Amino acid sequence: MPELPEVESIRRVLKNSLINQKLQKYKIFDQRINRFNTVNPRNLGVLLEIYRKGKILQFNFKNNSIFFHLGMSGRLDLNGLKNKHTHGIFFFDEDVLLYDDIRKFGYIKILKNDLANKQFSILGPDALSLSKLDKIFVMNKAKKSSTSIKKFLLNQKNISGLGNIYVNEILFLAGIHPHSLSFKLQDTNWNDIFSYTKKVLKKAIKNNGTTLSDMTFVLPQGVYGNNQNNLYIYAKDKCFSCSNKIDNIFIDSRATYVCKKCQKIIN
Repeated sequence: MPELPEVESIRRVLKNSLINQKLQKYKIFDQRINRFNTVNPRNLGVLLEIYRKGKILQFNFKNNSIFFHLGMSGRLDLNGLKNKHTHGIFFFDEDVLLYDDIRKFGYIKILKNDLANKQFSILGPDALSLSKLDKIFVMNKAKKSSTSIKKFLLNQKNISGLGNIYVNEILFLAGIHPHSLSFKLQDTNWNDIFSYTKKVLKKAIKNNGTTLSDMTFVLPQGVYGNNQNNLYIYAKDKCFSCSNKIDNIFIDSRATYVCKKCQKIIN
């Protein structure tokens, strides 16, 4: 958290506010957040575009790009007040952007544009915009993987953007038990996964992302997401479809919600 829908919702807000503004100056305060940078170039100029792949944002300038990864608890705040969890601050012509991160699992990374493409190339195809070739790539990787389908989908090198909340949702709607081994899934299973991935992510973006009870996720202008009101299985007690009791198990220390009646292990 935040996952693709939250990061995309953030991107859309920032794009409407910051594009074509000049970055006057910036400061990254925390060494952990700044851990990938050896130099901090000045005079980056005008912000030309904000891109996203998976859970990562790219602020594109003429010669350089700034990448933001929000980790587990990162926030980008427009014109807010600096606090003890503010680890980066960016002064544009008309707005101030703050990077806050309580747990400090995220990062700010600055690269010259000729190296910027490599930052995204290590990621699997973006879950929101899977082409036919992307789907073949994912399926071929799965055929060689003996990990659980949940763990496979969470691996950003296989497919980028999915996190715990939305993988729970997708596997429930596809009727697939998260313990199913990746290489055992059939084409029909993957067709369901791809179809529900698109539907789940689009709905979440329409609802400005998911804000859980910890209130961690908030949009840059202080608006909370409301997709938490539209989840099918994540953090639920009873199955949306059959009213069966939902089991809460853990896969790689991640809370996993399963309806044993509706979700079958693929053999």
